[in-house]
Amino acid sequence: MRSKNYNIIVNIVTALVVTMFFSCQSKNSNTQQYLTSNEAPIAEAFEVNLKYTDSGRLTAVLKTPKVLDFTNKFFGYHEFPEGIILDIIDKDGKVSVVTSDYAISYKQTGLIDMRGNVDIKTADSTHLQAEQLYWDQNINWIFTDYPYKSYLPDGTINEADGFDANQDFTILNSRSNDGVMFIEE
Repeated sequence: MRSKNYNIIVNIVTALVVTMFFSCQSKNSNTQQYLTSNEAPIAEAFEVNLKYTDSGRLTAVLKTPKVLDFTNKFFGYHEFPEGIILDIIDKDGKVSVVTSDYAISYKQTGLIDMRGNVDIKTADSTHLQAEQLYWDQNINWIFTDYPYKSYLPDGTINEADGFDANQDFTILNSRSNDGVMFIEE
């Protein structure tokens, strides 16, 4: 009787150990497969409200519904698949607003690629609309080869097939212009 109970207990323990071994191994291999996948981001963030400061002064506020972090790749980047709203605050506290339906920021180059209904409203009431726009953060330069339309505070309207400009729009090189400009006599 004692031997029979001993055999039952040994069989139950063996069955539990084998079950635990295979279930743990299965979960572990799935986790490893997901972690080593080249397609998976290393992090995801939702409802982001990120504030940038420089020497204690608030310089920008980034709002986005979702950020995917792919900085684990050879050419690392952050992807904003649901768009961005970026408030840029100058030294006088004036705010310029940049929005787009999609954005991607490359870590190594400092280049931000914004796509889909890119809209910039500067603090001085300049308004620019484009389908795609690049912003080089390292040299504070904005450019595109896609058509754009700009509305200046003096009523000037400009349409062109591309431009490049400094971040403050005090230097603007436009290609194939077409627009309306008001000139004092």
